[in-house]
Amino acid sequence: MILSTIGGWISLLIAGVINYFAGFEFSVRLVVLLASLDLAWSIASNIKRGTFALSELARDSVSKLSVYGCVMIVFVGIDKLCVHDGGITTIVVCSLISLVEAWSMAGHMLVMFPNMPFLRLLKPILIGEIANKLKMSVEDARRYMEGVNDGDNSQENS
Repeated sequence: MILSTIGGWISLLIAGVINYFAGFEFSVRLVVLLASLDLAWSIASNIKRGTFALSELARDSVSKLSVYGCVMIVFVGIDKLCVHDGGITTIVVCSLISLVEAWSMAGHMLVMFPNMPFLRLLKPILIGEIANKLKMSVEDARRYMEGVNDGDNSQENS
């Protein structure tokens, strides 16, 4: 009787998805949280630069979550097929996704706070990421970041 309504079919689909990811909830939540935090930092850095483009960011985030979701479906399935109980492939894949998101967030954070000591340590290795986010060449991004640092330092000294 329940499957005679669209609501019943939707409920069955949601229950199936939840059951499929049972045991991997933390991994799923972590990936969604980090992708959401990256989106928030992206919006903040775009607002700071005056290049806010919500539809593009939303489209990119939906695409990113779709890809992450498909990859996680595959690896959760592989872990469920294996006889081990650890879920090692899902852990590895979710760890890689988390590192990618952390790298992206660090680039946005560095655009937002170019003088923060911890982030300044990462600037040499993140300059390519920053150039990509600012949509400019690496050399232009390097000059931009130096100009931001010089401008902030002159304001602090006055």
